[in-house]
Amino acid sequence: MLCQTKMILRVGIGLEKSCTHTFDCPKCFTPITIEAKTGEPPVAWIEMIENIERIEEEPDASTVINLHPSFAFRPQDYHSPLAFASMQAGRLVHPFARVPSNSRFSDAALHFEVPQTAQLWPVVKNVLSLALKGDPAQILQAQVARYRDLRREYKPDFSCSTAFKTVASFFDDIFFPAIGNLRSPLRSFTRAQRNAQSAEFQRFVLFYRAELQQQSVDRYLATFTDYFKYFDQFRQVLAHARIGDEAVDDLVVGSKRFDDIKLYYGQAYECLTSSYTFLAALLNMSAGRSYDTFATMTLKKYMSDVDKSKRSTPFLNVAELAAFSRFEDSSLRNGSHHASIWREREVVKFRSGGSGAEREVSFSRYLHTCNGITISLAALCLVELEFVSSIAP
Repeated sequence: MLCQTKMILRVGIGLEKSCTHTFDCPKCFTPITIEAKTGEPPVAWIEMIENIERIEEEPDASTVINLHPSFAFRPQDYHSPLAFASMQAGRLVHPFARVPSNSRFSDAALHFEVPQTAQLWPVVKNVLSLALKGDPAQILQAQVARYRDLRREYKPDFSCSTAFKTVASFFDDIFFPAIGNLRSPLRSFTRAQRNAQSAEFQRFVLFYRAELQQQSVDRYLATFTDYFKYFDQFRQVLAHARIGDEAVDDLVVGSKRFDDIKLYYGQAYECLTSSYTFLAALLNMSAGRSYDTFATMTLKKYMSDVDKSKRSTPFLNVAELAAFSRFEDSSLRNGSHHASIWREREVVKFRSGGSGAEREVSFSRYLHTCNGITISLAALCLVELEFVSSIAP
């Protein structure tokens, strides 16, 4: 490193074959990048990428840096030679793990995480894109089979045969239980509107497929692609969003490549609030009106004139719909969307628009909010695909 600081790196391996970590030098704060790689267990090694070199062990190298691909650290543990984030986090997520009947013969880490998540996404993306296009080259089933085979490398009994189940299994497995807490109530609410107003619901289906489907799916795909492109960063606090744990503000995140992700929240916010059109149509039908008629405006006016920060207002009193607005933060969106956002060590600062007042959140909170809004997007996307898209569930 530039300042010649000597340190000891303790790097957790996790489930991925490689993981890149960028962290600050504790003395001069220069970004340092390494990559952790694994071969056949127990083989693992560290490659020095930027502003760092390996040296022989020295007794005066007393500064410890802890890194882990799946977990963040409590402040007192980040520099501790005795800290094991995976053990602490394991206790956190254990009550929520999906333990199979043959758990004695499986890796406990697989009960909560999905290996090679970022590498699976391109296959899932292909499946969804091909299904929406009607599979013109007749290659959809080959892609579904590819996804199934990749999952079977770690879960031999995994089964998946359709495009919708491919997408649904992927998001459900990487985001449970939080995604189910959003998706299940919305499915029930949507089914109730379909049953109560079948003709009107079918009118909405036709409108959705003709006017909304392509742009909606394009937004989802673009947003999820960016999320998984930088999954190495987001996954460090993902467990907390998945189990509904809000105690994230004082966590120290090992890897911080903030320039890569500083615009992500703004993108996800735009995608979510644009997708509220689906929820708005459900709200109108639940009130006994046509899908495109609010009490005081039309759906067209809602889509074109209502500010994104107010899109959720009409349905905030309907629990199944309001739940999707939990990670909305219009001030953070303004900073992220307009690049008026920056990081100072463990703090993310941004200007909110309007008065231009400077605000801040912890870096771990920023990641947590990004994860939370992405889970909301995934749940909403799945319900759209199931009930109103041209993809057969």
